[in-house]
Amino acid sequence: MKFARVFPTRTSMSPTDPDAYFGEPDLFTPIYDKVLVSITFTWDKEKGIALAKKWKRHGDVSIGGVAIDGESLAPFRPGEFLRYGITITSRGCPNYCDFCMVRHGRIIEYSFIPEGNIVQDNNLLACSNHHLGFVWEMLKGQKAIELKGGLESSRITPKIAETLRGLRIKSLWLACDVHGAIKPLQKAVELLTKAGFTRNHLFCYVLCGKNMAEEEDRLKTVFNMGCMPFAQLYRNEKDDIKYSKEWKNFARDWSRPAQTKWIMKNNIHFPR
Repeated sequence: MKFARVFPTRTSMSPTDPDAYFGEPDLFTPIYDKVLVSITFTWDKEKGIALAKKWKRHGDVSIGGVAIDGESLAPFRPGEFLRYGITITSRGCPNYCDFCMVRHGRIIEYSFIPEGNIVQDNNLLACSNHHLGFVWEMLKGQKAIELKGGLESSRITPKIAETLRGLRIKSLWLACDVHGAIKPLQKAVELLTKAGFTRNHLFCYVLCGKNMAEEEDRLKTVFNMGCMPFAQLYRNEKDDIKYSKEWKNFARDWSRPAQTKWIMKNNIHFPR
């Protein structure tokens, strides 16, 4: 059976094969047995529904994805809805952060762990030790490993840091979305630094968009403790927050490592 996957938005994680589409079909688009419209982000729902109507002449159309069906219980299939190299070994998170759209209160651990060097789990370290053991074993065979889902700082232990030290790590991503996250992040960075990781390996998502002065201070604190901060403007389910040019410049400057280093070196303050 030949099927196409259609996405409302292209990202760095999107598949790259000829049967992956990002928009409407054209005169040269072939006919498929199935056309799967995949909607990952809630703010893409309207665009995805409109695309489904446009694709009706090119196959039997169905709409799905995390934004429509929630987290899937089916094992992750590499290369289908994310490009090859990316893997997901679990879904969900036991936390109920009010700024996060992943609010399941539980973890779904997949019994089959696909190979990949970029792990995109919602909260990998919240998985059972049994599951983590299989993940670490799979990663032993990978190079340039990136744990990009955002490792929960409070779950990083000396044992976890030592395990990570034994892998060929390119980047570890943590998070510091609120002021209260600074203390557990500091402890995690100390453990990871002791295991041999530097700012070249340690990155940190920092949620922004509310108070520029407080968030600038948090970004600088993250940098000074040994992480490279990465600012992310908050997006709600409708993605209808209109940020000013100042906010967009702020987020842009704090999401580029070279610019971030320049800001820190010259003690720049925002808005500027």
